[in-house]
Amino acid sequence: MDKVYQVFVSSTFSDLAEERRQVSNTLAKAGYVVAGMELFPATDEQQLDFIKRIIDRSDYYVVIVAGRYGSLADDEISFTESEFEYARSKGISVLAFIHGQPNQIAVGKTDTDPEQVRRLDAFRAKLRDKRIVKFWTDTGELCTQVVIAITQATNLKPGIGWVRGDQAIDPKVLQEAQRLRIENNDLRQRLEALDGEEIYFNPNLLGPDDNMEFALTGHVRESEQIITGTANAKIGEIFVAIYDRLLVEPSEQSLRSDIGAYLSDRLPENLTDVSHYTVLMDDVIKLRNQLEAHNLLEAFGTIGGTFVKSSYISWRPTDKGRRYAAKKRAALRNALGGPVQSA
Repeated sequence: MDKVYQVFVSSTFSDLAEERRQVSNTLAKAGYVVAGMELFPATDEQQLDFIKRIIDRSDYYVVIVAGRYGSLADDEISFTESEFEYARSKGISVLAFIHGQPNQIAVGKTDTDPEQVRRLDAFRAKLRDKRIVKFWTDTGELCTQVVIAITQATNLKPGIGWVRGDQAIDPKVLQEAQRLRIENNDLRQRLEALDGEEIYFNPNLLGPDDNMEFALTGHVRESEQIITGTANAKIGEIFVAIYDRLLVEPSEQSLRSDIGAYLSDRLPENLTDVSHYTVLMDDVIKLRNQLEAHNLLEAFGTIGGTFVKSSYISWRPTDKGRRYAAKKRAALRNALGGPVQSA
Protein backbone atom coordinates (compact mmCIF):
# COMPACT_ATOMS: atom_id res chain seq x y z
CA MET A 1 0.00 0.00 0.00
CA ASP A 2 1.42 3.39 -1.02
CA LYS A 3 1.98 5.88 1.75
CA VAL A 4 2.56 9.61 1.68
CA TYR A 5 4.57 10.88 4.65
CA GLN A 6 4.01 14.22 6.36
CA VAL A 7 7.06 16.30 7.27
CA PHE A 8 6.91 19.23 9.70
CA VAL A 9 9.51 21.92 8.90
CA SER A 10 10.48 24.17 11.81
CA SER A 11 12.87 27.11 12.23
CA THR A 12 13.02 30.65 13.51
CA PHE A 13 10.72 32.75 11.38
CA SER A 14 12.02 35.89 9.68
CA ASP A 15 15.71 35.01 9.25
CA LEU A 16 15.06 31.57 7.67
CA ALA A 17 11.84 32.27 5.76
CA GLU A 18 13.43 31.75 2.32
CA GLU A 19 15.33 28.62 3.38
CA ARG A 20 12.18 27.11 4.86
CA ARG A 21 10.18 27.95 1.73
CA GLN A 22 12.69 26.27 -0.58
CA VAL A 23 12.99 23.20 1.67
CA SER A 24 9.17 22.87 1.70
CA ASN A 25 9.07 23.32 -2.06
CA THR A 26 11.70 20.61 -2.59
CA LEU A 27 9.99 18.14 -0.24
CA ALA A 28 6.60 18.68 -1.92
CA LYS A 29 8.13 18.02 -5.34
CA ALA A 30 9.69 14.83 -3.93
CA GLY A 31 6.23 13.53 -2.97
CA TYR A 32 5.91 14.47 0.71
CA VAL A 33 3.13 16.37 2.46
CA VAL A 34 4.79 19.39 4.08
CA ALA A 35 3.46 20.93 7.28
CA GLY A 36 4.75 24.06 8.97
CA MET A 37 3.74 27.46 10.22
CA GLU A 38 5.49 29.68 7.68
CA LEU A 39 2.22 31.55 7.04
CA PHE A 40 1.15 31.48 10.71
CA PRO A 41 4.28 31.90 12.88
CA ALA A 42 4.13 30.96 16.55
CA THR A 43 3.94 34.10 18.65
CA ASP A 44 1.97 32.97 21.72
CA GLU A 45 1.02 29.89 23.73
CA GLN A 46 -2.37 29.45 22.05
CA GLN A 47 -0.76 29.13 18.62
CA LEU A 48 1.86 26.75 20.03
CA ASP A 49 -0.94 24.44 21.16
CA PHE A 50 -2.29 24.46 17.60
CA ILE A 51 1.18 23.70 16.22
CA LYS A 52 1.44 20.69 18.54
CA ARG A 53 -1.67 19.21 16.93
CA ILE A 54 -0.02 19.57 13.51
CA ILE A 55 3.15 17.90 14.82
CA ASP A 56 1.03 15.04 16.18
CA ARG A 57 -0.09 14.28 12.62
CA SER A 58 3.43 14.41 11.18
CA ASP A 59 5.77 11.46 10.59
CA TYR A 60 9.04 13.40 10.65
CA TYR A 61 10.15 16.66 12.25
CA VAL A 62 12.81 18.79 10.51
CA VAL A 63 14.39 21.62 12.50
CA ILE A 64 16.64 24.19 10.78
CA VAL A 65 18.96 26.33 12.92
CA ALA A 66 21.13 29.28 11.87
CA GLY A 67 22.05 32.43 13.80
CA ARG A 68 18.98 33.20 15.89
CA TYR A 69 17.43 31.49 18.89
CA GLY A 70 13.95 32.89 18.26
CA SER A 71 11.05 34.43 20.17
CA LEU A 72 10.55 33.20 23.74
CA ALA A 73 7.46 31.50 25.11
CA ASP A 74 6.27 32.06 28.67
CA ASP A 75 8.76 29.50 30.02
CA GLU A 76 11.71 31.47 28.53
CA ILE A 77 12.28 28.77 25.89
CA SER A 78 11.99 29.67 22.22
CA PHE A 79 8.99 28.45 20.27
CA THR A 80 11.36 26.54 17.97
CA GLU A 81 12.94 24.67 20.88
CA SER A 82 9.49 24.05 22.41
CA GLU A 83 8.37 22.48 19.13
CA PHE A 84 11.51 20.30 19.09
CA GLU A 85 10.98 19.14 22.67
CA TYR A 86 7.35 18.29 21.95
CA ALA A 87 8.20 16.30 18.81
CA ARG A 88 10.88 14.39 20.73
CA SER A 89 8.46 13.66 23.59
CA LYS A 90 6.01 12.16 21.09
CA GLY A 91 8.62 9.85 19.62
CA ILE A 92 8.56 11.58 16.23
CA SER A 93 11.76 11.19 14.22
CA VAL A 94 13.75 14.44 14.51
CA LEU A 95 16.20 15.50 11.82
CA ALA A 96 18.33 18.53 12.69
CA PHE A 97 20.15 20.79 10.22
CA ILE A 98 22.55 23.33 11.74
CA HIS A 99 24.35 26.11 9.89
CA GLY A 100 27.97 24.97 9.57
CA GLN A 101 29.58 28.41 9.45
CA PRO A 102 27.70 30.67 11.90
CA ASN A 103 30.45 33.32 11.72
CA GLN A 104 29.59 33.92 8.07
CA ILE A 105 25.88 34.57 8.67
CA ALA A 106 24.83 38.16 7.95
CA VAL A 107 24.78 40.37 11.05
CA GLY A 108 21.10 41.15 10.60
CA LYS A 109 20.27 37.45 10.89
CA THR A 110 22.20 36.69 14.08
CA ASP A 111 21.54 37.25 17.77
CA THR A 112 23.58 39.96 19.46
CA ASP A 113 22.09 39.73 22.94
CA PRO A 114 24.50 37.63 25.07
CA GLU A 115 21.67 35.71 26.73
CA GLN A 116 20.10 34.82 23.38
CA VAL A 117 23.52 33.71 22.10
CA ARG A 118 23.94 31.49 25.17
CA ARG A 119 20.51 29.95 24.66
CA LEU A 120 21.26 29.33 20.97
CA ASP A 121 24.57 27.58 21.77
CA ALA A 122 22.81 25.39 24.34
CA PHE A 123 20.08 24.51 21.83
CA ARG A 124 22.68 23.56 19.20
CA ALA A 125 24.40 21.31 21.75
CA LYS A 126 21.09 19.70 22.64
CA LEU A 127 20.39 18.94 18.98
CA ARG A 128 23.80 17.29 18.60
CA ASP A 129 23.43 15.18 21.74
CA LYS A 130 22.79 11.51 20.84
CA ARG A 131 21.66 12.52 17.37
CA ILE A 132 23.24 12.68 13.94
CA VAL A 133 22.91 16.23 12.62
CA LYS A 134 23.69 17.69 9.22
CA PHE A 135 25.56 20.94 8.65
CA TRP A 136 24.75 23.31 5.80
CA THR A 137 26.06 26.61 4.47
CA ASP A 138 23.73 27.50 1.57
CA THR A 139 20.09 26.91 0.69
CA GLY A 140 20.75 24.51 -2.19
CA GLU A 141 22.91 22.28 0.00
CA LEU A 142 20.27 22.41 2.74
CA CYS A 143 17.45 21.29 0.40
CA THR A 144 19.51 18.36 -0.89
CA GLN A 145 20.47 17.23 2.62
CA VAL A 146 16.87 17.39 3.87
CA VAL A 147 15.46 15.30 1.00
CA ILE A 148 18.22 12.69 1.33
CA ALA A 149 17.77 12.49 5.11
CA ILE A 150 13.98 12.13 4.88
CA THR A 151 14.29 9.44 2.19
CA GLN A 152 16.73 7.48 4.37
CA ALA A 153 14.44 7.90 7.39
CA THR A 154 11.43 6.51 5.50
CA ASN A 155 13.47 3.41 4.63
CA LEU A 156 15.06 2.88 8.06
CA LYS A 157 12.16 4.01 10.25
CA PRO A 158 8.93 4.27 8.25
CA GLY A 159 6.31 6.53 9.76
CA ILE A 160 2.58 5.89 9.92
CA GLY A 161 1.99 7.95 6.80
CA TRP A 162 -1.23 8.82 5.01
CA VAL A 163 -3.09 6.08 3.14
CA ARG A 164 -6.36 5.88 1.27
CA GLY A 165 -9.38 4.61 3.14
CA ASP A 166 -13.17 4.80 3.16
CA GLN A 167 -13.01 7.47 5.88
CA ALA A 168 -9.80 9.19 4.81
CA ILE A 169 -8.84 11.87 2.35
CA ASP A 170 -6.66 10.63 -0.47
CA PRO A 171 -3.12 11.75 0.48
CA LYS A 172 -2.45 12.47 -3.18
CA VAL A 173 -5.06 15.22 -2.90
CA LEU A 174 -3.15 16.72 0.03
CA GLN A 175 0.07 16.47 -1.94
CA GLU A 176 -1.53 18.13 -4.97
CA ALA A 177 -2.94 20.90 -2.77
CA GLN A 178 0.53 21.50 -1.35
CA ARG A 179 2.02 21.62 -4.84
CA LEU A 180 -0.62 24.10 -5.99
CA ARG A 181 -0.03 26.27 -2.90
CA ILE A 182 3.68 26.43 -3.67
CA GLU A 183 3.03 27.25 -7.33
CA ASN A 184 0.58 29.96 -6.28
CA ASN A 185 3.15 31.47 -3.91
CA ASP A 186 5.82 31.44 -6.62
CA LEU A 187 3.38 33.08 -9.05
CA ARG A 188 2.70 35.87 -6.55
CA GLN A 189 6.40 36.53 -6.22
CA ARG A 190 6.87 36.65 -10.00
CA LEU A 191 3.94 39.05 -10.38
CA GLU A 192 5.43 41.24 -7.66
CA ALA A 193 8.76 41.22 -9.49
CA LEU A 194 7.03 42.40 -12.69
CA ASP A 195 6.36 45.72 -10.96
CA GLY A 196 10.02 46.57 -11.55
CA GLU A 197 10.79 50.10 -10.41
CA GLU A 198 7.15 51.12 -10.72
CA ILE A 199 5.33 50.53 -7.42
CA TYR A 200 1.57 50.51 -7.91
CA PHE A 201 -0.99 51.72 -5.37
CA ASN A 202 -4.76 51.45 -5.63
CA PRO A 203 -5.94 54.97 -6.48
CA ASN A 204 -9.31 54.36 -4.80
CA LEU A 205 -7.69 54.11 -1.37
CA LEU A 206 -5.86 56.64 0.77
CA GLY A 207 -2.27 56.12 -0.33
CA PRO A 208 1.28 56.96 0.73
CA ASP A 209 1.00 60.51 -0.56
CA ASP A 210 -2.20 61.23 1.39
CA ASN A 211 -2.31 62.77 4.86
CA MET A 212 -3.71 61.14 7.99
CA GLU A 213 -4.54 62.94 11.21
CA PHE A 214 -3.31 61.53 14.52
CA ALA A 215 -4.27 62.38 18.08
CA LEU A 216 -1.24 62.67 20.38
CA THR A 217 -0.88 62.71 24.14
CA GLY A 218 2.23 63.71 26.06
CA HIS A 219 3.24 63.74 29.71
CA VAL A 220 4.88 66.85 31.15
CA ARG A 221 8.12 66.06 32.96
CA GLU A 222 7.96 65.84 36.74
CA SER A 223 4.19 66.31 36.84
CA GLU A 224 0.98 64.44 36.15
CA GLN A 225 -0.14 66.94 33.52
CA ILE A 226 -1.10 65.47 30.15
CA ILE A 227 -0.78 67.43 26.89
CA THR A 228 -2.97 66.58 23.91
CA GLY A 229 -2.91 67.66 20.30
CA THR A 230 -3.32 66.55 16.69
CA ALA A 231 -0.78 66.28 13.88
CA ASN A 232 -0.95 65.44 10.20
CA ALA A 233 1.56 63.50 8.11
CA LYS A 234 1.64 61.55 4.88
CA ILE A 235 1.09 57.82 5.27
CA GLY A 236 4.19 57.00 3.25
CA GLU A 237 6.38 59.35 5.29
CA ILE A 238 5.36 57.65 8.53
CA PHE A 239 6.05 54.21 7.06
CA VAL A 240 9.54 55.24 5.95
CA ALA A 241 10.21 56.92 9.32
CA ILE A 242 9.44 53.74 11.32
CA TYR A 243 10.81 51.32 8.69
CA ASP A 244 13.96 50.41 10.65
CA ARG A 245 11.83 49.46 13.65
CA LEU A 246 9.67 47.22 11.46
CA LEU A 247 12.73 45.14 10.54
CA VAL A 248 12.74 43.71 14.09
CA GLU A 249 8.98 42.98 13.98
CA PRO A 250 7.86 45.27 16.86
CA SER A 251 4.55 44.95 18.64
CA GLU A 252 1.75 47.24 17.52
CA GLN A 253 1.49 48.62 21.04
CA SER A 254 5.15 49.71 21.10
CA LEU A 255 4.78 51.58 17.81
CA ARG A 256 2.55 54.15 19.46
CA SER A 257 5.66 55.83 20.91
CA ASP A 258 7.67 55.58 17.67
CA ILE A 259 4.92 57.23 15.65
CA GLY A 260 4.32 59.77 18.41
CA ALA A 261 8.00 60.75 18.46
CA TYR A 262 7.99 61.31 14.71
CA LEU A 263 4.79 63.38 14.78
CA SER A 264 5.68 65.46 17.83
CA ASP A 265 7.61 67.99 15.71
CA ARG A 266 4.47 68.57 13.66
CA LEU A 267 2.34 69.76 16.56
CA PRO A 268 1.33 73.44 16.44
CA GLU A 269 3.34 73.96 19.64
CA ASN A 270 5.90 71.30 20.46
CA LEU A 271 6.41 71.78 24.20
CA THR A 272 10.00 71.07 25.21
CA ASP A 273 9.07 69.97 28.71
CA VAL A 274 7.04 67.01 27.44
CA SER A 275 8.87 63.72 28.05
CA HIS A 276 7.37 61.79 25.16
CA TYR A 277 4.34 61.62 22.93
CA THR A 278 2.21 58.64 21.98
CA VAL A 279 -0.61 58.30 19.46
CA LEU A 280 -3.99 56.78 20.14
CA MET A 281 -4.28 53.03 19.49
CA ASP A 282 -7.26 53.60 17.18
CA ASP A 283 -5.08 55.77 14.92
CA VAL A 284 -2.33 53.13 14.87
CA ILE A 285 -4.89 50.56 13.75
CA LYS A 286 -6.16 52.92 11.02
CA LEU A 287 -2.58 53.35 9.78
CA ARG A 288 -2.04 49.59 9.81
CA ASN A 289 -5.22 49.07 7.76
CA GLN A 290 -4.01 51.46 5.05
CA LEU A 291 -0.49 49.99 4.91
CA GLU A 292 -1.86 46.45 4.73
CA ALA A 293 -4.36 47.43 2.02
CA HIS A 294 -1.44 48.61 -0.14
CA ASN A 295 0.65 45.50 0.72
CA LEU A 296 3.41 47.56 2.35
CA LEU A 297 2.94 45.89 5.70
CA GLU A 298 2.15 42.45 7.08
CA ALA A 299 0.63 42.20 10.56
CA PHE A 300 0.70 38.88 12.34
CA GLY A 301 -0.41 37.51 15.68
CA THR A 302 -3.71 36.72 17.36
CA ILE A 303 -6.61 39.17 17.49
CA GLY A 304 -9.42 39.03 20.00
CA GLY A 305 -10.22 36.46 22.65
CA THR A 306 -10.58 36.72 26.41
CA PHE A 307 -6.89 36.61 27.23
CA VAL A 308 -5.30 38.02 24.05
CA LYS A 309 -4.78 41.76 23.60
CA SER A 310 -3.67 43.89 20.69
CA SER A 311 -0.08 43.80 22.04
CA TYR A 312 0.18 40.35 20.50
CA ILE A 313 0.01 41.93 17.03
CA SER A 314 3.38 42.64 15.39
CA TRP A 315 4.32 44.41 12.17
CA ARG A 316 6.86 43.61 9.48
CA PRO A 317 7.37 45.07 5.98
CA THR A 318 6.45 43.06 2.90
CA ASP A 319 8.73 42.77 -0.11
CA LYS A 320 6.80 45.66 -1.65
CA GLY A 321 7.24 47.67 1.55
CA ARG A 322 11.00 47.06 1.52
CA ARG A 323 11.26 48.22 -2.09
CA TYR A 324 9.14 51.30 -1.35
CA ALA A 325 11.24 52.30 1.66
CA ALA A 326 14.49 51.68 -0.21
CA LYS A 327 13.32 53.77 -3.15
CA LYS A 328 12.27 56.65 -0.87
CA ARG A 329 15.58 56.60 0.99
CA ALA A 330 17.87 56.07 -2.00
CA ALA A 331 20.03 59.01 -3.10
CA LEU A 332 19.20 60.65 -6.42
CA ARG A 333 21.83 61.52 -9.01
CA ASN A 334 22.06 65.07 -10.35
CA ALA A 335 22.62 66.10 -13.97
CA LEU A 336 26.42 65.93 -13.53
CA GLY A 337 26.30 62.39 -12.24
CA GLY A 338 26.82 63.04 -8.55
CA PRO A 339 24.44 62.18 -5.67
CA VAL A 340 22.27 65.00 -4.48
CA GLN A 341 19.56 63.92 -2.07
CA SER A 342 17.36 61.06 -1.02
CA ALA A 343 14.32 60.18 -3.10
